[in-house]
Amino acid sequence: MAGRELRIGVDFDNTIVCYDEVFYRMALADKLIPAELPRDKTAVRDHLRAIGREDRWTAMQGLVYGERMAEAKPFPGVREFLSACALKAFPVSIISHRTRQPIVGEPCDLHAAAYRWLEANGIVDLVPREAIYFRETRQEKVTRIRETGCTHFIDDLPEFLAEPLLPPDLHRILFDPARVVREKAGLTVAASWAEIQSSFGA
Repeated sequence: MAGRELRIGVDFDNTIVCYDEVFYRMALADKLIPAELPRDKTAVRDHLRAIGREDRWTAMQGLVYGERMAEAKPFPGVREFLSACALKAFPVSIISHRTRQPIVGEPCDLHAAAYRWLEANGIVDLVPREAIYFRETRQEKVTRIRETGCTHFIDDLPEFLAEPLLPPDLHRILFDPARVVREKAGLTVAASWAEIQSSFGA
């Protein structure tokens, strides 16, 4: 596809940013999980819920997405994908549903923390600041995708990609590095950023 025909939207949390190690280290330090638990955000969350510590999971999210955001790493291949899109002149927007303050815990500007992370990891060199949007509700995220005119959107949540208010002709790409989701009609499933990059011919 020619670059002018594409407008690619990308989610932020758990799509560009990988939090697996941060959640694992925090939970292990607090003696909330066994050391042999997989170093995976979902495994940590499921374990805490199973032992009745949903409250601790919610508090950890506020810390990881705020004060400890700097410890998170980009998913392998995401910078290469964004760099290839920039070289091909494929317009890319980052569009994320992220509250400005944690649900529980100390106040912290989670949007500012995300911008700092994007700067520290060189993403703002590949996606212009004016093409990065953090929205406080899911509906606002959907609206921004529509307003931006995205032809493709990449997200880690199948339930979001199934949102009926998304444009009907939007090409929906599920980023599923754990390979837990089977192929679904109307949904492209990719296990890596290299796979996504290849699909765009970038």
